Amino acid sequence: MNFLQGVVQHILEYFYNLTGDYGVAIIGLTILVRLVTLPLSLKQIASSRAMQKIAPLQKKLQEKYKDNPEKYNQELLALYREHKINPLAGCLPTLIQLPVIVAVFGVLRNPGIASTDFLGIVDLSKSFVQLFKEATAIPGYLVPAVIPVLASLTTYIQTKQTLAGQAGSAGGMGAMPWMMPALILFFSYSLPQGLPLYWLVGNVFSIVQHFLLGRSKPSAEGGVLS
Repeated sequence: MNFLQGVVQHILEYFYNLTGDYGVAIIGLTILVRLVTLPLSLKQIASSRAMQKIAPLQKKLQEKYKDNPEKYNQELLALYREHKINPLAGCLPTLIQLPVIVAVFGVLRNPGIASTDFLGIVDLSKSFVQLFKEATAIPGYLVPAVIPVLASLTTYIQTKQTLAGQAGSAGGMGAMPWMMPALILFFSYSLPQGLPLYWLVGNVFSIVQHFLLGRSKPSAEGGVLS
């Protein structure tokens, strides 16, 4: 992890040397990470399309084995194997980015790394709570208060997009669309403000990417995938 944190720090410093702004540097880092993980995102979208295709079959299995969950799970796995679907494909981009998020957090804890003004945030290495205590005027904590909310909102939209192609299995995921956004909102106010900025930019990138790539091909019914 120390190695990865060192890589993240070098990338941030590279973008900072180009722009003179650590906020822009974080945006550059986020876009770079998303581009690197783009092949996995393409697999995620392909998996969503496949899940949509078998959704009617999955619904029939749910009705047939509604009183036998164990048998339903067995038949569902068999259905996935038959259609060569990896149900975990949608999680891969997120799992890959977790170590990066930890590394970004480690870098931003260094006061010398992100002590720069960005959109009114006087120091990206400080949390909203710290900035609120130190602010002498509303503009000093207005933007730090909004970014976590936007990060949470875009996380919700991204989660809904991801689950949209898995409608057949969404029954057991009722809490998923709001669980992660709630956690993001809760932690963002106590973490360095550079981290919710990282989440926000990454979410916007993913939402736009999913919208563009997800609608690039028609569905099996001749409609358009979302």
